[in-house]
Amino acid sequence: MAPILLHLHPAFLAQMDSRRTTSLLQDEGGIPSPEADKKREQVIRKLSKIVMDWAKVVAYEQRVPPRRATATVLTYGSYTLGAHGPESDIDALCVGPCIATLQYHFFIVLRQILEDRPEVSELQTVESAKVPLMRFRFSGISVDFTYAQLPAIITYNPHLLQKLDSRSWRSLSGVRVNEQIVQLVPNAQKFQILLRCIKLWAKRRGIHCHLLGFFAGIHLAILAAYVCQRYPYGTINGLFTIFFDIFAHWNWQIPVSLHGQPTNCRRPNGSFMPILLPCTPPEFCTSNMTKGTFKKIREELMRGYALTKEPWRHDFEWVWLFAPFPYATKYEEFLRIALCAPTSEELRDWAGWVKSRFRNLILKLESIGVECDPDSTEEVDHTVFEPSIVCHWGLIYKTSTHIDISSLGEDFMKDVINDVYGKVKGTHSKLTMSIVRSSQLPKSLYSHSHSVYTPYIPQYMLGYQTPTDYSGAAG
Repeated sequence: MAPILLHLHPAFLAQMDSRRTTSLLQDEGGIPSPEADKKREQVIRKLSKIVMDWAKVVAYEQRVPPRRATATVLTYGSYTLGAHGPESDIDALCVGPCIATLQYHFFIVLRQILEDRPEVSELQTVESAKVPLMRFRFSGISVDFTYAQLPAIITYNPHLLQKLDSRSWRSLSGVRVNEQIVQLVPNAQKFQILLRCIKLWAKRRGIHCHLLGFFAGIHLAILAAYVCQRYPYGTINGLFTIFFDIFAHWNWQIPVSLHGQPTNCRRPNGSFMPILLPCTPPEFCTSNMTKGTFKKIREELMRGYALTKEPWRHDFEWVWLFAPFPYATKYEEFLRIALCAPTSEELRDWAGWVKSRFRNLILKLESIGVECDPDSTEEVDHTVFEPSIVCHWGLIYKTSTHIDISSLGEDFMKDVINDVYGKVKGTHSKLTMSIVRSSQLPKSLYSHSHSVYTPYIPQYMLGYQTPTDYSGAAG
C-alpha cells in the first residue's frame, strides 16, 4: 500500500507546538525559586571570603607579602549558565596563588578550615581524579570545589594559561568553556530552558552521571548550545524535538563543535561521543563512556525521537518522555556493590574514591562479555551496623558468560588501592560484591521502576529500532 501523506495546516501545527511548549514549561521546567537563588549567592560570597582568608594563612606560613597570596572563587556549570534546577549543585573553582599547593594547602589546610565551619557538612575529597576536587554541602547546597594554581587571577590571558600545570588547566576549562557558550548561543533564555529540560530527561532516564560512564553536564550544555545555534528562532518544544532528531541520527565519527569549522585536534582513543570544547586551543570533552553506556545513551536518544517526532499527536504527554527508567523490570540480574566504613566521614571519602574507579569495573565486565547499566540511586545496607551505601547495576549478558564474583571483586579492589590514597582510604573500609535477582532489590528501588505512565504510552509511539552499530547515521 502507498503511504498516506498528511497535509496539516500551519496554524494547526503552530497551535500544537504552543500547547506542547506551555505544557513542558509548566510541568517539567524545574526552575528554582528566587529565595533558593539568593541562598546560592550567599554560599558563593561566603566561600569567596573563606578562600581569601585561607590565602592569608598561606602567605603567613610561607612568609611572603599578602599581596602575593590573593585567591578567589569562580563558578561555572549549570548554575553560571542559568540552567540549574532546585537540586543542582554548584560547580566552583578555587583560584589560588602560586605559593598554595594542591596536595597540602588545598586538600589539607583549606579542607580543615571548611570542616571547622558550621555550614559545611558531608565533606569528601577525590585527590587523584583527572580533575581533583572537594565535594561538600554548604548550608545544605551541594558544592563541587576544584582548584587552579595561578600566578595571577586572569582567566583569559593566553600567556598566563601557557604556564599552568595540567591539573590546573583542566580545572580552569569549565570557566573558560562557560564564557564561550554564553557568547555563542543566540538566545540565552531559550538555551537555559532547553538545557534544563535535557538534563531532567537525562537524569530520569539514568544517563546523566559522568562517573558511571554517561553524560556529564558539559556534554549536555554543548549539545543544547549546538541546537540553539542552528535554530535561533525555534520554540522550546521545537528545540527539544530537534535535539532528539539531530542526535538520535548523528554520525558519531564526526565531533560536535560549536565553532563549525574542521579541527586538527586529535580525537581521544576510544571516544564514543566526541564533543569539542568551545575554547582555544580546541580540545575534546573528557568522557568516561564505554561501549555499553554509549549504547544505552543512543537507545534513549532514539526513544526520545520516537516519542516526539510526530508534532500533530493530540494524545502526546511529556510524562512519557520523562518517565523514570524501569531498572527492576528491565533487567533480571544486578551487580550489587556495597561499601561501608567505621564513620560517615570515612564512608564519604571511601565512596568518592571507589566511584572514581567505577569506569575500570565497567570495562572489566565488558571485557568478559557483560554490559552493565549502572543505576546512580544509592541505598543503605540495613544488614550491617556501620555506615554504608549500596549500588545496583543492571547486567546484560552478551554471551553465556559466568561472572566469577570473587575474582571480579579482588581485581577491582586491587585497582582501588593501587596507590597511597587508596591504601589509606581502604585501611578500615570494605567493598563487597554479589549478584542478585531483580526480586531481591530493595522495595524503594523496585517501586521506582514501576512508572505509572509507561503502560499508557500508545504502542505506535514506541516503534523505534535500537541502534545496532556504534557510528550512527549521517548527522
